[in-house]
Amino acid sequence: MATVHFTLDENYQLSEESLARLAALKDRPIDFSDIPEYTAEELEKMRLMAIEKRKKQLFSLRLKCSVINWWKENVGVGYTGVMARMLEKATKRADWIKECL
Repeated sequence: MATVHFTLDENYQLSEESLARLAALKDRPIDFSDIPEYTAEELEKMRLMAIEKRKKQLFSLRLKCSVINWWKENVGVGYTGVMARMLEKATKRADWIKECL
């Protein structure tokens, strides 16, 4: 089965060409042979992970440019996730918080 590619325009909408190609596709059975079946336990684990992920809240924080640049340079991709995990660990370290007051 061939892979079909579509492109998005600058507004993240399907281009006119992609819409025309999509409309021209024939209905055919989907080949699920390369997709593994999940056990009930795996599905439950995924469900719980999705619930946990929804417990996160978007938060804005003002930091010095030098601090942000340090994180970008020293941690790289994913630096905001590392920062979030450090803040979470800090909630269990009252001594760290007292140092910053």
